[in-house]
Amino acid sequence: MSAPDPLFRVLFVCTGNTCRSPLAEVALKRALGAAAAKVAVSSAGTAAFDGAPASGPSLELARAAGLDLSGHRSRRLTREMLAAADLVLLMDPRDRALVRSLDGEAVARTHGLADFGRDRPTGDAIPDPYGGSAEAYEECLRRIELHLERVAPHVRAAIEERSFGAR
Repeated sequence: MSAPDPLFRVLFVCTGNTCRSPLAEVALKRALGAAAAKVAVSSAGTAAFDGAPASGPSLELARAAGLDLSGHRSRRLTREMLAAADLVLLMDPRDRALVRSLDGEAVARTHGLADFGRDRPTGDAIPDPYGGSAEAYEECLRRIELHLERVAPHVRAAIEERSFGAR
């Protein structure tokens, strides 16, 4: 027996898909708790090489934070990924132009992670820690988790709405 289709799909996007977006992917799954079973959370990169593991510092940070990136393999962002996502969260809002070029319809479901759920968008990016210090990676995860405090309730509400509508 196969698992039921997810009720909601979230796609995180960064550049190489080895640091920020994979950390956001596993952090959202944890933030959703039991509700994560009803959500497909994935990640991709605008300039990713398919099949690369998470960066060493990301793996170490994730492990220390109780998250698991050991099975992560990078993927380059595609039109199909965007079309399948209910919510696309960018680590850098400047990547919206690439989203538009791949799938113009996905732009309406695309937000900068730092701006999601805010009345006044700032246009801030989550700084890329790649090649930086352990502290840069820690700050990256701290910022991601801070912004996920606004994302997780939205995802839970969408799941509830779709669960209710499916009855």
